[in-house]
Amino acid sequence: MEDWELIIIGAGAAGLTAGIYAVRSGLKALILEEKIAGGTAADAPIIENYPGFERISGLELMQKIVAQCRRLGAEIREFEKVTSLNLKGEDKIVETVRASYRAKAVIIASGTSYAELGVPGEKEFRGRGVSYCGICDGPLFKGKRVLVVGGGNSAVATALYLTDLASEVKVVHRRDAFRAEEARVRALLEKPNVEVFWNSELKEIKL
Repeated sequence: MEDWELIIIGAGAAGLTAGIYAVRSGLKALILEEKIAGGTAADAPIIENYPGFERISGLELMQKIVAQCRRLGAEIREFEKVTSLNLKGEDKIVETVRASYRAKAVIIASGTSYAELGVPGEKEFRGRGVSYCGICDGPLFKGKRVLVVGGGNSAVATALYLTDLASEVKVVHRRDAFRAEEARVRALLEKPNVEVFWNSELKEIKL
């Protein structure tokens, strides 16, 4: 069993930032990542709202952060999925598919995952027209026609935001009414460049 002062679960932006602060504070830190270090931010085609970089791809930005984290002394182990945690005692035990670890503290920064539709063409055009964060990528769609899938608060808020950027906003919802807050729904439906397709589902994405 390996001993560490701090174990961080997740090598996305939050986990890597925690790692940087930890090693700069003198802690022996291990970062465990189920996939490739970088998290969901690495999937962003273009990032224009990160201080210090006017325009950079998500992958390039996260690669810089990973390199900085390693250069400062953090150990990052990729493709090492955590299978169990025991956080009850003074020593915290972390089990993975490869090994067992013990630490005085554990930070869980496992992040989130996108709600994918699972339709043909989705993965093919990811980062090339398919976005999972309309608020983040909205400026990339300025003056263009966009389509938003969903009917909850997130989808309606995204569609509403995009109405001020895109030329047209079409919303596809599989039910006959939105599930979002009434005020947001009303504001969206009052926009002149919005069209809603009720009782509809997206089947495929293609050129």
